[in-house]
Amino acid sequence: MLATLTFHASHGSRLGQGGPAVDPYGIARLLMDGALERIEAAREHLLDGDAAGQSQLRSAVMIISELRADLDLPRGGAIAASLDDLYDYMCRRLGAADLQNGIAALDEVSHLLDALQSAWNYMPVEVRVASRN
Repeated sequence: MLATLTFHASHGSRLGQGGPAVDPYGIARLLMDGALERIEAAREHLLDGDAAGQSQLRSAVMIISELRADLDLPRGGAIAASLDDLYDYMCRRLGAADLQNGIAALDEVSHLLDALQSAWNYMPVEVRVASRN
């Protein structure tokens, strides 16, 4: 089941990297890094009262939405469904932060993404290799 919990096999080819060498878990970690960077930038802009934070929030939502869209729900089982729910929640919280200038929502999503990314970092290599099959 873990072999299919995240990405469809086509994900790598959509990024122009295709082929069996693509590590979907590595791609997920990179996307999470990007989302975390944008959330931090949004936080700084919102604290300064700068409207540029909204652009950063939209970018973070787009990245998290991409993570969500690439879940293989039919084959990923309960884990993929839970990730789908978590990504949906993160997007909704970021939307609330945009509307309410809520730093707490940004901090919450950052914490959730950081915890999820830590789990990805400790995923055994055997699981990552099996996911490419």
